[in-house]
Formats: sequence, structure tokens, C-alpha cells
Amino acid sequence: MIITDKQTIIDFLEGKGKDYKDRTFEEIITYSDKVMEECHDQVQWMFPLHEESKFAQTYPILTKETVEAAKNNTAIKQNLRKAQDRMQKFYGIHQDRWDRDIQREWCKEFNHNLLRITRIVRCLRFFGLEDEAKEFYDKILYVGQHFDISNVTKAYWWRAMNEDVWTTLK
Repeated sequence: MIITDKQTIIDFLEGKGKDYKDRTFEEIITYSDKVMEECHDQVQWMFPLHEESKFAQTYPILTKETVEAAKNNTAIKQNLRKAQDRMQKFYGIHQDRWDRDIQREWCKEFNHNLLRITRIVRCLRFFGLEDEAKEFYDKILYVGQHFDISNVTKAYWWRAMNEDVWTTLK
């Protein structure tokens, strides 16, 4: 089921609402790395996009109206920064946790984390967090080059970082 209700999405991102599994934003970002890896729908809630997901059953879909209503919301921006920070730790690219062993785990072709990275960058940009998106992108790209991630994957990341996100939003 696709969730397009603007208030449901805003409430969740603000930390005031819950997703369809009765989880709060704060609960999700405090998942262990093991749960973060095994769970396949939390990233769609932490970093919603305007596109359908092939990996989740119930998830939010952004509309231009939702983004316009939420992009200047301080609580949402703060939560998205927290989520970005959490994912940097998860990917082993956080200033306190720069870990090649962790990076080696996700730096494999056809790994679902490669798609998550595209989602994170694009979502941050939708909500006006260009600097945060760029920081995340630069770190991920550096690791991807070290582990020889394909040019096709890096092109997806580049488009997420550089293309006009607004032209793809309905």
C-alpha cells in the first residue's frame, strides 16, 4: 500500500507519528546494524521519495505538495540529519566509525545498500539539505572508488546528487 497522505508523512518525519508497523522515526534510527541490514522497509520511511519501491509493501510516496509543506520544517530537517548520521555509521563512513570491514560488506555489486544510497542522497536534496547530501555522496563515492563499485552504480549516485530533483516530482 502506498501512503500519500501529506499529514501522515509529515507527522512521521517530525517524530510525532508512526508508520504502518507502529514504529516511530526515533525507534527506526536506533535500530542495531543487524536489524538495519535485515529490515527492508525502514529506509523508505526514513528517506521517502516520489517513486514506488520494489522492496517494501507499505511506504510513503512524496508529492510536490508534501515536500513544499515539509521542506522548511525544522523538526523534519533535524530528523533527516539524524537519519543521515545513523546511516553514515551503518555504512562505516562516520567520523567516529570509518571502518573498511563494514564498507566491504555493502560494497558489492547488486547489494541492496547501493540502491539505499541513491535514495538517501535524493531525499536529502528534496528537503533542501544539499550540504548534507553532498557530504554523504562524497564519502560514499570515495568508498565506492576504493572498492571498485561499477560506473553504472556511481552514475545513479551522481544523478541523485546532481540532477534537478524537482523535475521528477509530480
